[in-house]
Amino acid sequence: MSTQNEHISPSTRWQALIGVLPFLAFGIVSMFGKVDPIYGFRWTYADLAFFILALSGFLIGWIRGFPLWSYSYLGWSLVFAWWWTNMRAYGFDWGYRIWILFGITVLIALLWTRSLTPIKNFFHDIWNDWTRLTLVMYTFGAFVSLIYDENHHPYLLLLMAVTTIIVTAGVWFFLRSSNLIGRVLSILVSFIASIVPMAISYLTWDWRMYYRMPQSDYWYDNFGVDPIRVIFWLLILFWPALILLIQRIVTRRTV
Repeated sequence: MSTQNEHISPSTRWQALIGVLPFLAFGIVSMFGKVDPIYGFRWTYADLAFFILALSGFLIGWIRGFPLWSYSYLGWSLVFAWWWTNMRAYGFDWGYRIWILFGITVLIALLWTRSLTPIKNFFHDIWNDWTRLTLVMYTFGAFVSLIYDENHHPYLLLLMAVTTIIVTAGVWFFLRSSNLIGRVLSILVSFIASIVPMAISYLTWDWRMYYRMPQSDYWYDNFGVDPIRVIFWLLILFWPALILLIQRIVTRRTV
């Protein structure tokens, strides 16, 4: 743990603000998508604007040598491209072509820097600080928490706003943390806390009747949250800790 802490330093307030921006933005964009049937706003435009924001942050982060905040943008760029690979709505059907925008961003970064040094820094920093990959993984977890797909709760926007604040706060404290334990707790507490509004959502509207689903024999199904899935997501968030194990194995062999 001490070895990891030597390479962990807190982001400044401005850096943390930049790092939490895509999490906050995706929460707002997701809420736009829910009001679309009422106001006629095509949420796909907001989504694409968000993708441009994520790619822009990823590009700037690459040029600057991948500072900690840039991992937020890398993660969201990957999440969005993966999401829209199978997205079909309002005549939009990007398929794998959505990855062209990601590829163009990488190409621009390579041409701009004309060096592989940022890539080397990227892997070097991850080797010395595995929590950077956890931040990337957390964008996937945040996506699941914020999307509220096919949810028709009467107070849906309020629940989404609360979830957005929880997720954003978790990333803020992660970026501002100066040690490994602080970063791990920031992500862990934030992810578990983000499940609470979702559980409240499922408990306070009859979603089973809405979807004509029979009552479940398992109490936890009423929360809309499967404990096994929660454990699965925790493994996804923290699998980069294996890097620490690999480091110890390599060190022992070297000795």
